[in-house]
Amino acid sequence: MNTEEEKSPLKSRVYTILEKSPGGDRPAFLIHAFLAIVILLNTSLVVIYTVPDIALKYRLPINILITVCLLIFAAEYILRLWSCTDAPTFKARTMDRLRHATRFYMIIDVISIVPLLFPFFLPGDFALLKTFRLLSIFKLGRYAQNSGSLALLKRVIFKKREIFTIMVFFLVFVILFSSTIMYLVENSAQPEKFSSIPAAMWWAVITVTTVGYGDIIPITPLGQTLASFITLAGVLLLALPSAILASGFIEERQKENETASEISPLNRIEILERLSALKEKEHISAYEFNKLKNLIFSGHSDSDTAGNDNGGMKPAENKKGDE
Repeated sequence: MNTEEEKSPLKSRVYTILEKSPGGDRPAFLIHAFLAIVILLNTSLVVIYTVPDIALKYRLPINILITVCLLIFAAEYILRLWSCTDAPTFKARTMDRLRHATRFYMIIDVISIVPLLFPFFLPGDFALLKTFRLLSIFKLGRYAQNSGSLALLKRVIFKKREIFTIMVFFLVFVILFSSTIMYLVENSAQPEKFSSIPAAMWWAVITVTTVGYGDIIPITPLGQTLASFITLAGVLLLALPSAILASGFIEERQKENETASEISPLNRIEILERLSALKEKEHISAYEFNKLKNLIFSGHSDSDTAGNDNGGMKPAENKKGDE
């Protein structure tokens, strides 16, 4: 018996709740909030469990709570796979679900629920179990799945990818150049620390990134002078990405605002047709229809359109003025 028509509305609703941004949908918002609390609880428990004293004292309740969180994640994963397709045939549904399961966030979901299988397949491998439990903290990435800011960041990075590529090239060049120069300058004075270019490269990385651990430092006057210039070059080089991202964010925000303020010709025609239907049904008056039409097609403010329609007065007011 084909129950596709019966299941489709439910599948569609479940898919909308789990995969789309909740927006003004209160049930979807509550479910997203519940899942967020479970994710935060699981992450906190996994982190706390790494403290030996707490793990020894509260081992059983922490394990129970983590298992409950993982069971919720497993139910969520099953519902996502079940609701992702409504294809007419079993083969098509299977292929759709396989494609959906290979998405980035779905892979993270699988990793987060793998510890549930350890008691059945690897009951004694506690080290691997602990590793997969720690990997479940990546479930936090679900928070950013429908984030508009993350989507904006992706667009900015994609549009500025050529600039970022050039900057990465310059960063690698500066590190290689710095490590080579410091090897030549400091090798004779500190052969145990600047023993090779790869060894000097560690100093170059922590200097260019301005971390400066201090475990390897130049001691010759020439080496110290060069190190000063290399540090300044690193500060300037690493400051550029922030400026590029900031300008990219501003550009994208301006485009979004311009797009939101514009109404395409097709949308204007559709709005005009709906207004005409409301006018024919006498839900709005002819005066209101003309006022809204001028507002849509001319982009004037309410006061401007009011001034253009009958001198800013309704027909009744004009009639009174004529009298």
